[in-house]
Amino acid sequence: MLITFLTSVVLVASVLLVLSNLGTVADDTSKAVRSAVHRIRAQGGAASWVAFAVLWLTIFALGLL
Repeated sequence: MLITFLTSVVLVASVLLVLSNLGTVADDTSKAVRSAVHRIRAQGGAASWVAFAVLWLTIFALGLL
């Protein structure tokens, strides 16, 4: 029971930390995505990266079913 309580406290604390810095997380994520898109466009081969992303999205979507 103590371990369950401690893990719950850690989970809640982690969620609160992420929510308190949600703007920073969103900003960093958008910068990372823009940078990745820029590199993909500059190097070419965007189709293979899109196919790879669609593959992983399909895997995760099917995993949720």
